[in-house]
Amino acid sequence: MTETSEISPDQPDREPKTIGFTELKTWLRHRHPMIYLDRVLDHEPGRFLHSLLSVSGQLDAIAGHFPERAIYPASHMSQAFAQSGIVLYQLSTSPLDEDELTLIGAMKSRFTRIVVPGDQIVFRVTSDRIGNTTFHFSGRAYVSDEPVAMFKATLVRVKVGDLGDPLW
Repeated sequence: MTETSEISPDQPDREPKTIGFTELKTWLRHRHPMIYLDRVLDHEPGRFLHSLLSVSGQLDAIAGHFPERAIYPASHMSQAFAQSGIVLYQLSTSPLDEDELTLIGAMKSRFTRIVVPGDQIVFRVTSDRIGNTTFHFSGRAYVSDEPVAMFKATLVRVKVGDLGDPLW
């Protein structure tokens, strides 16, 4: 797999539907330094989303993990996978209202190789089941066509007011 996504086998002449970083930020509530994705390489609502994360040695997470041998944290890879799911969920249903958030209800993951500065991670996320307020999705992360992680997760769409009184 390269930086461009694979064409869907049932639509061989289909052009990839990309989303650049500026538009991508409109689909996420996260802000710096918590936005992990750089772009969406391709997507089809209700079916799949392929996204890209470029790992730089200049990232704060790299500076402390670990100073003597830089490794991209698996927890950050999990967050990037979740953000891919958040975007796919909204593209498949509707954008979040101003008073809504998405939260991870559950996530199962397995990491198969380390990721280091200079790597580009491609997340290939598929929609497993879409409910009114839940989204079940799964996927894999690749670096240079080699799998580095597998995920399965559930997102929950909630009203901010339903979360109770803020403690802050």
